[in-house]
Formats: sequence, structure tokens, C-alpha cells
Amino acid sequence: MKIIQTVEVRQRLTEKSKQQLMQQFTAQKQQLEQQCEQLIFEQKRMERQTSFSPKQIKEKFEREMQVRRQKIAELDFLLEQLRILPIGSEIKEREVEAIIDVQIGARWAPLKTIVIEDGIVVDIREG
Repeated sequence: MKIIQTVEVRQRLTEKSKQQLMQQFTAQKQQLEQQCEQLIFEQKRMERQTSFSPKQIKEKFEREMQVRRQKIAELDFLLEQLRILPIGSEIKEREVEAIIDVQIGARWAPLKTIVIEDGIVVDIREG
């Protein structure tokens, strides 16, 4: 019998992967900051051109900016944690679904973990 099981993928940090993650987080942060600037511009434009009250417009844009500010704060936290982590540490990258073959009498291993290092699978752990 085949079943679908969640498998955790962990990344072992190397100098290369640490740099890539830092660049990725920094790029995401810059994109969110640009979106905030664009929202401010759009807010000012709408305040001049629409019949909605400035308060309604401000509240709408403030909610959108708050979502982005929260994501920026999360990225700042991730960047700080990444700076602290030593090379060789393992971090959870994501979870994937895998098809597992289950047979009567087989030992049940509820979770598998795949460890990658610089894009190469280096370990598969049972349970």
C-alpha cells in the first residue's frame, strides 16, 4: 500500500548557503520596502483624486503597509538569526509530500527528514 507522508527538508548551512539565504532575505526586505514607498505614493495620489475621505484612504493604506512592515520585521529577525547560526547548523527549509510504500510487518517511521547541503542530498533520516 502506498501513502502520502510529509517529509521535512532541512538545509545544513555552509558559507555558500548562508550567503545565499542572506541575499535572498535582503532582497525580499528591499522589495517590501519599495512596496511601502509605492503605497505612500499611491495614497497621496488617491487623496488628491478621489471622493473618499482622507481618513478612509489612510486606514486602507495603513493596513497594507502594516502587513509589509510585519514581514520586514520577520525578515530582520531571520537575518539576525542567520548571522548567529554557526556553519554546519541545520535549519528547516520546507516540508514536502512523499509517497511511501507501507507493508504489513514493516517498521513504522512516522517522519523522515532529508538533509541537503548546497543543493545536494547528504542524509535521509528515519523518524
